[in-house]
Amino acid sequence: MDDMNLFEAMYSQRSFTRFRPDPVPKEAIEKIIDAAIRAPNGGNRQPWEFIAITDPEVIALVGEVYKEVWLNALGHEAPPGETPAYKAARYLAHHMPDVPAMILICADHSGTSPTTEGEPFVRGSQASSVWPAAQNLFLAARALGLGTRLTTAHLRGEQRVKDILGIPDHVETVMLTPLGYPRGNFGTTQRKPAADVTSHNRYGNRG
Repeated sequence: MDDMNLFEAMYSQRSFTRFRPDPVPKEAIEKIIDAAIRAPNGGNRQPWEFIAITDPEVIALVGEVYKEVWLNALGHEAPPGETPAYKAARYLAHHMPDVPAMILICADHSGTSPTTEGEPFVRGSQASSVWPAAQNLFLAARALGLGTRLTTAHLRGEQRVKDILGIPDHVETVMLTPLGYPRGNFGTTQRKPAADVTSHNRYGNRG
């Protein structure tokens, strides 16, 4: 499936919360990360770091942090009228400790120059370089039949995650995606028509 047309991959990409227990081959993980590092980035500094997590014990530790902070933030019980999107996210929160694999995408700030010696790095200052790599990763995973989902809930417990994974202070965690062969199908997603969010020459000119 790795010869999938790019537009087919983009138009059929979906976020997944349910995964089959099948392990994700190391070769597949290496291939999608290799696609991720082809992304454009500021000054070709390539500040990204990828942590591929496949050890079930480590997945469980990181997943428990994710589960705890998500449920503490959004409630342990589903509220009346919870939307399907949040129901899916809640399901993932409960099951993040047993997903087949994870990839944590980080930004390494060691190559940046703070204004003042010893000043902490500015969170998000490498985002414009890291997010294109994340999208490359998602599309490459789609081409290989692997499901992903963009999540950032772990940031509420970031230091705990960094301690589990041995991430140094100068590295910022950006987003965490579960990775696996999905239960469910790839296919079209519900989006507003492009014409409804596109202006021509001046804001609001939909012509």
